[in-house]
Amino acid sequence: MAPSTIGHIDDEDFATLNLSGLDENDFQRQARHGLPLVLPWHHESVRLGVGYHSNRQLTKNPWESETPFNLAQLMLQAKILRPEQGTTSSFVLKNTSRAAESNDHLTLGFGVSLAPPIPVVKVSVKGEFDQQVQENSDSEKTSIRASCRAGCIDLEAEPWLINEAIFELRHGEGFEGFCERYGDYYLAGYRLGADTGMLLSSTASSHKEVDKFSITAKAKVLGVGPSKTWENNFQQFREGRSIKLLGYDTLEGRNWKNADSGGDADRELNNWLQGKPRIDAGTLKADAEAIMQQSESLIERVNGVLDTHKVKNGGYLTFKQCEALCEAGVVVELLLRPMSRLRDVLKWRYHDSIV
Repeated sequence: MAPSTIGHIDDEDFATLNLSGLDENDFQRQARHGLPLVLPWHHESVRLGVGYHSNRQLTKNPWESETPFNLAQLMLQAKILRPEQGTTSSFVLKNTSRAAESNDHLTLGFGVSLAPPIPVVKVSVKGEFDQQVQENSDSEKTSIRASCRAGCIDLEAEPWLINEAIFELRHGEGFEGFCERYGDYYLAGYRLGADTGMLLSSTASSHKEVDKFSITAKAKVLGVGPSKTWENNFQQFREGRSIKLLGYDTLEGRNWKNADSGGDADRELNNWLQGKPRIDAGTLKADAEAIMQQSESLIERVNGVLDTHKVKNGGYLTFKQCEALCEAGVVVELLLRPMSRLRDVLKWRYHDSIV
């Protein structure tokens, strides 16, 4: 029998949200309007159905330990990987020449990166990368980002409220008291995938230019085709400049940070331009090549994690498998649904009764 779609997460619920460049007040405004929220994630395990307090987003723990849901039903209910939702791959290249344009290189949306940052996201490699980008005062910056999304995991059906939660609605403090106790959102699904990115920056200390350099890499895993290549022209770095590198990979849970002063930068540039086969460990070239390799193999690495954990398209998963996927770093975003949209809450709100 085909699985129920009562708890099915439709991508259009999230696709209509404009999550770019919003500050924390706008994030709160989305919550006040009862819109679904997308929270970038890291390697920490978090279970479907757990409550989330949007008004505690700036604390270290916005999650709620007490649940309004029937735990037995949550445990037994199937968690389904739906590949048709959010299955995409993309590549983004950004060039800026003013320090004030640093926000163009941020990886996170809806104000997660902007001060004050959301603590549960700040600890992620993307959160750390964004913080370093904001602290970078160099004028010329070039960044690349590769990402893939491999589908969503959600519950087969909407979770049921326990009698105690229903009593809170009907005879306690109503929905306000319910949210204070259990949270105003709950974790409804995981979006699977990974992101890799790099930023190179420099500030001129003299005007003698050297030839621009570029990196060429195969982009077949990003859907460009095996015979195509893309080039990242990292501006025209000049002799005597200090070059800085920042990078991240969500699947590995790793950040890169490297810098060379003027003389070292010249040597790095010459090595790069000459295409020397030997890459000294710890150099900018070595780090950049490592990040490039991670971005080239992004989709294959994500699929490898799914294969390791025996996760198949349309397949049913257990809580244990879901937790393992979180710890493996393949859960790249958490999908939060408002408690106000729960069937039992709607019945109480509009009919003053729950069956």
